[in-house]
Amino acid sequence: MIDHFEVKVVNFDQCKRFYVAALEPLGIELKWSDDSAAGFGSKGKSKVAFLIERATSNCPVHIAFSASAKSSVKGFYESGIGAGGQCNGQPGLRTNYAPGYYAAFVLDPDGNNVEAVVYL
Repeated sequence: MIDHFEVKVVNFDQCKRFYVAALEPLGIELKWSDDSAAGFGSKGKSKVAFLIERATSNCPVHIAFSASAKSSVKGFYESGIGAGGQCNGQPGLRTNYAPGYYAAFVLDPDGNNVEAVVYL
């Protein structure tokens, strides 16, 4: 349903480093970057589906990326924390959301709630 989406960030350089590291375990890579924006997409494909853009203010959002396995969710969490993110929910089952809902949550340097989820 969604072709692409963009998030405004104040701490552009920190957020770019965070997303490069956190999204790699999910098979998502940096496709291009300049001084004001960065575009990410699935490895092996040319399409950009997620962008961050430098801004003077932001309004934190919740973004959920699909993962292919529990190990990808754990890799996202560990890489995100290692790249300056803050824990907002360690990897684990969230059966109150849905049966088999396995997810982790990390706040990016701008306070956006970034999630990786796989349905088991």
